[in-house]
Amino acid sequence: MSEKTVDARGMLCPKPLIMTKKALAELPVGETLTILVDNATARENVTRFLQDNAANPTSSEDKGVFTLIARKSEPHLASPRAEAYCRPESGTKPFVMVFNHAGMGFGSEELGKILIQACINAVKEVAPLPSTMLFFNGGVHMVCEPSPVLQPLTELESRGVKILVCGTCLDYYELKPKLKVGRISNMYDILQTIATAGSVFTP
Repeated sequence: MSEKTVDARGMLCPKPLIMTKKALAELPVGETLTILVDNATARENVTRFLQDNAANPTSSEDKGVFTLIARKSEPHLASPRAEAYCRPESGTKPFVMVFNHAGMGFGSEELGKILIQACINAVKEVAPLPSTMLFFNGGVHMVCEPSPVLQPLTELESRGVKILVCGTCLDYYELKPKLKVGRISNMYDILQTIATAGSVFTP
Protein backbone atom coordinates (compact mmCIF):
# COMPACT_ATOMS: atom_id res chain seq x y z
CA MET A 1 0.00 0.00 0.00
CA SER A 2 1.31 3.45 -0.97
CA GLU A 3 1.09 6.28 1.55
CA LYS A 4 2.54 9.79 1.41
CA THR A 5 2.94 12.52 3.98
CA VAL A 6 3.11 16.23 3.19
CA ASP A 7 4.71 18.11 6.07
CA ALA A 8 3.75 21.76 5.53
CA ARG A 9 4.16 22.91 9.12
CA GLY A 10 5.50 26.44 9.35
CA MET A 11 4.37 27.24 5.80
CA LEU A 12 1.76 29.71 4.58
CA CYS A 13 -0.50 29.43 1.56
CA PRO A 14 -0.06 28.77 -1.27
CA LYS A 15 2.88 26.50 -0.32
CA PRO A 16 0.81 23.83 1.52
CA LEU A 17 -1.65 23.77 -1.40
CA ILE A 18 1.09 23.38 -4.01
CA MET A 19 2.73 20.56 -2.04
CA THR A 20 -0.64 18.83 -1.55
CA LYS A 21 -1.51 19.13 -5.25
CA LYS A 22 1.83 17.59 -6.31
CA ALA A 23 1.55 14.72 -3.83
CA LEU A 24 -2.09 13.99 -4.71
CA ALA A 25 -1.34 13.97 -8.45
CA GLU A 26 1.45 11.42 -7.92
CA LEU A 27 -0.56 9.20 -5.57
CA PRO A 28 -2.16 6.02 -6.99
CA VAL A 29 -5.97 5.80 -6.86
CA GLY A 30 -7.17 4.25 -3.61
CA GLU A 31 -4.15 5.25 -1.55
CA THR A 32 -4.00 7.77 1.29
CA LEU A 33 -2.30 11.12 1.72
CA THR A 34 -1.51 12.72 5.09
CA ILE A 35 -1.01 16.49 5.26
CA LEU A 36 0.37 18.32 8.32
CA VAL A 37 -0.22 22.06 8.71
CA ASP A 38 -0.05 24.36 11.73
CA ASN A 39 -2.39 27.21 10.87
CA ALA A 40 -6.15 27.27 10.45
CA THR A 41 -6.12 29.08 7.11
CA ALA A 42 -3.94 26.42 5.50
CA ARG A 43 -6.15 23.68 6.94
CA GLU A 44 -9.30 25.30 5.54
CA ASN A 45 -7.78 25.95 2.12
CA VAL A 46 -6.27 22.46 1.76
CA THR A 47 -9.53 20.88 2.95
CA ARG A 48 -11.54 22.67 0.25
CA PHE A 49 -9.02 21.64 -2.41
CA LEU A 50 -9.17 17.98 -1.35
CA GLN A 51 -12.98 18.00 -1.18
CA ASP A 52 -13.26 19.41 -4.71
CA ASN A 53 -10.93 16.69 -5.91
CA ALA A 54 -13.04 13.89 -4.35
CA ALA A 55 -10.38 13.01 -1.79
CA ASN A 56 -12.83 13.08 1.18
CA PRO A 57 -10.45 14.44 3.85
CA THR A 58 -10.78 13.96 7.59
CA SER A 59 -9.20 16.39 10.03
CA SER A 60 -7.85 16.26 13.57
CA GLU A 61 -5.88 18.70 15.71
CA ASP A 62 -3.25 18.21 18.41
CA LYS A 63 -1.33 21.04 20.08
CA GLY A 64 -1.86 23.40 17.18
CA VAL A 65 -0.95 20.89 14.44
CA PHE A 66 -3.71 19.88 12.05
CA THR A 67 -3.57 16.44 10.44
CA LEU A 68 -5.59 15.93 7.25
CA ILE A 69 -5.99 12.41 5.88
CA ALA A 70 -7.32 12.05 2.34
CA ARG A 71 -7.96 9.08 0.07
CA LYS A 72 -7.52 9.49 -3.68
CA SER A 73 -10.58 8.26 -5.57
CA GLU A 74 -10.14 9.76 -9.06
CA PRO A 75 -7.17 9.35 -11.45
CA HIS A 76 -7.14 13.01 -12.49
CA LEU A 77 -7.51 16.24 -10.51
CA ALA A 78 -10.84 17.97 -11.12
CA SER A 79 -9.51 21.28 -9.78
CA PRO A 80 -5.83 21.35 -10.69
CA ARG A 81 -5.05 25.03 -9.91
CA ALA A 82 -4.30 24.77 -6.20
CA GLU A 83 -3.30 28.43 -5.81
CA ALA A 84 -6.89 29.50 -6.53
CA TYR A 85 -7.93 28.03 -3.16
CA CYS A 86 -5.92 30.50 -1.10
CA ARG A 87 -8.00 32.51 1.36
CA PRO A 88 -8.07 35.32 2.20
CA GLU A 89 -7.70 36.36 -1.44
CA SER A 90 -5.41 39.20 -2.43
CA GLY A 91 -6.86 42.52 -1.31
CA THR A 92 -9.15 41.00 1.31
CA LYS A 93 -8.83 42.75 4.65
CA PRO A 94 -8.96 40.88 7.97
CA PHE A 95 -12.00 40.26 10.16
CA VAL A 96 -11.53 41.64 13.69
CA MET A 97 -13.60 41.07 16.84
CA VAL A 98 -13.75 43.68 19.62
CA PHE A 99 -14.70 42.87 23.23
CA ASN A 100 -15.21 45.91 25.48
CA HIS A 101 -17.20 44.23 28.26
CA ALA A 102 -17.59 40.73 29.63
CA GLY A 103 -20.95 40.12 28.00
CA MET A 104 -22.82 40.26 24.71
CA GLY A 105 -25.26 43.03 23.88
CA PHE A 106 -27.05 45.25 26.37
CA GLY A 107 -29.96 44.58 28.68
CA SER A 108 -29.72 41.67 31.08
CA GLU A 109 -26.17 41.31 32.43
CA GLU A 110 -26.80 37.65 33.26
CA LEU A 111 -28.07 36.92 29.76
CA GLY A 112 -25.11 38.80 28.29
CA LYS A 113 -22.67 36.48 30.08
CA ILE A 114 -24.49 33.41 28.76
CA LEU A 115 -24.50 34.79 25.22
CA ILE A 116 -20.81 35.73 25.21
CA GLN A 117 -19.83 32.18 26.19
CA ALA A 118 -21.94 30.82 23.31
CA CYS A 119 -20.40 33.41 20.99
CA ILE A 120 -16.78 32.56 21.82
CA ASN A 121 -17.43 28.84 21.43
CA ALA A 122 -19.19 29.42 18.11
CA VAL A 123 -16.28 31.48 16.77
CA LYS A 124 -14.22 28.27 16.61
CA GLU A 125 -16.53 27.02 13.86
CA VAL A 126 -16.48 30.23 11.79
CA ALA A 127 -14.64 30.16 8.47
CA PRO A 128 -12.51 32.09 8.03
CA LEU A 129 -11.56 32.72 11.63
CA PRO A 130 -11.10 36.31 12.79
CA SER A 131 -7.53 37.48 12.33
CA THR A 132 -7.51 39.34 15.66
CA MET A 133 -9.57 39.55 18.83
CA LEU A 134 -9.21 42.78 20.83
CA PHE A 135 -9.97 43.02 24.56
CA PHE A 136 -10.17 46.33 26.42
CA ASN A 137 -12.04 47.97 29.32
CA GLY A 138 -14.31 45.36 30.97
CA GLY A 139 -13.54 42.90 28.16
CA VAL A 140 -10.15 42.12 29.73
CA HIS A 141 -11.93 40.04 32.37
CA MET A 142 -12.57 37.46 29.63
CA VAL A 143 -8.86 36.65 29.21
CA CYS A 144 -8.09 36.46 32.94
CA GLU A 145 -8.85 33.94 35.66
CA PRO A 146 -11.53 32.81 36.41
CA SER A 147 -13.08 33.54 32.99
CA PRO A 148 -15.30 30.71 31.68
CA VAL A 149 -14.02 31.23 28.11
CA LEU A 150 -10.28 30.74 28.68
CA GLN A 151 -10.28 27.29 27.05
CA PRO A 152 -11.91 28.27 23.73
CA LEU A 153 -9.81 31.47 23.58
CA THR A 154 -6.64 29.45 24.13
CA GLU A 155 -7.70 27.10 21.33
CA LEU A 156 -8.36 30.02 18.99
CA GLU A 157 -4.94 31.48 19.77
CA SER A 158 -3.31 28.12 18.99
CA ARG A 159 -5.10 28.17 15.63
CA GLY A 160 -3.52 31.45 14.67
CA VAL A 161 -5.97 34.05 15.97
CA LYS A 162 -4.08 37.02 17.42
CA ILE A 163 -5.40 38.07 20.85
CA LEU A 164 -4.44 41.58 21.96
CA VAL A 165 -5.20 42.79 25.49
CA CYS A 166 -5.12 46.41 26.67
CA GLY A 167 -2.31 46.78 29.23
CA THR A 168 -3.76 49.99 30.71
CA CYS A 169 -7.06 48.18 31.31
CA LEU A 170 -5.31 45.25 33.01
CA ASP A 171 -3.56 47.70 35.32
CA TYR A 172 -6.80 49.56 36.07
CA TYR A 173 -8.58 46.36 37.09
CA GLU A 174 -5.41 44.95 38.74
CA LEU A 175 -5.65 41.86 36.55
CA LYS A 176 -2.14 41.50 35.09
CA PRO A 177 -1.21 38.58 37.40
CA LYS A 178 -4.39 36.77 36.30
CA LEU A 179 -3.87 37.11 32.54
CA LYS A 180 -4.02 33.62 30.98
CA VAL A 181 -4.34 34.10 27.22
CA GLY A 182 -3.30 36.75 24.72
CA ARG A 183 -0.57 39.38 24.46
CA ILE A 184 -0.50 42.65 26.39
CA SER A 185 -0.85 45.50 23.92
CA ASN A 186 -1.47 49.25 23.79
CA MET A 187 -3.97 51.72 22.35
CA TYR A 188 -1.89 52.36 19.24
CA ASP A 189 -1.85 48.66 18.26
CA ILE A 190 -5.56 48.34 19.04
CA LEU A 191 -6.51 51.35 16.90
CA GLN A 192 -4.15 50.31 14.08
CA THR A 193 -5.75 46.85 14.02
CA ILE A 194 -9.24 48.36 13.80
CA ALA A 195 -8.16 50.90 11.16
CA THR A 196 -6.78 48.21 8.84
CA ALA A 197 -9.61 45.70 9.35
CA GLY A 198 -11.98 44.78 6.57
CA SER A 199 -14.79 44.31 9.08
CA VAL A 200 -15.13 44.79 12.83
CA PHE A 201 -17.67 42.96 15.00
CA THR A 202 -18.43 43.95 18.59
CA PRO A 203 -20.67 41.41 20.36
